[in-house]
Amino acid sequence: MTRISVAPGPGRCYLRTQDGRLSVRVLNRDPHGARVGLIANGALLLSGDRVHVEVDVANGAWLDVVEATGTVAYRGEQPSSWTVDATVGDGAALSWGSLPFVVSDNATTHRGTRIRLHGTGRALLQEKIVLGRAGQLGGNLTTSLDAVDDAGPLQVEHLDLSPPARVLPGILGRLRALDTVTALGWAPQPPEGLVAGRSGAGETWFPLDRSGSVLRWMGDGLFQDTFGDLTFTAWRTDLLARYPRRDATPPSRAAPQPPAPTPTAQFSG
Repeated sequence: MTRISVAPGPGRCYLRTQDGRLSVRVLNRDPHGARVGLIANGALLLSGDRVHVEVDVANGAWLDVVEATGTVAYRGEQPSSWTVDATVGDGAALSWGSLPFVVSDNATTHRGTRIRLHGTGRALLQEKIVLGRAGQLGGNLTTSLDAVDDAGPLQVEHLDLSPPARVLPGILGRLRALDTVTALGWAPQPPEGLVAGRSGAGETWFPLDRSGSVLRWMGDGLFQDTFGDLTFTAWRTDLLARYPRRDATPPSRAAPQPPAPTPTAQFSG
């Protein structure tokens, strides 16, 4: 299991990490929070692989997570899984920008996210799904998002994207790509003019019943014009604006190449 926890501290934040199937690399930090990259320790996801990431953002802290590379779920005899379990405290913020999650032919995998917000905590997630590698239709995928705050459920979604299910009316049909940006704990609007200027291009924005917004793009193949990325970047800026961070200008979302190996567990403050 990979673990990341962050809390405000004097001079710089308290940051604790533990490596599992994914290694954590610190990209930036200040007294209130940190930006970290995730790097796979080998090929993922192979048959039977279980990737589990546990995140704890303490009251008043911020955490910005980026992925160094995309993930491919390969064919195999056993199902694989990728799950994230995150807790965000009062006045805290979690931002997670994902790279494509590709499901190969004859693969069976699950991608699940659980988010618990407390007080005025906020979270921002981007998830990119691609069904199949080049020339493929893609294997069996189920996804889930279970997000709650102190008052109860915010967003609960379980989606079956196995080949028989995704061709049903109202699912994906012949489309292969899905890009979803989800804001929880506050309800940002899409970037001005962006949705109106792309009417009919495959994207939909809708507010949650309370305290949240979702923007989803569906298409065939590549993530055209990085529509989800533009929205994610705008909402990320809004999310982190209330923290007096030293990295006011966000660096590239791509994490650097891994440095020399470090211990799998570390604590600093």
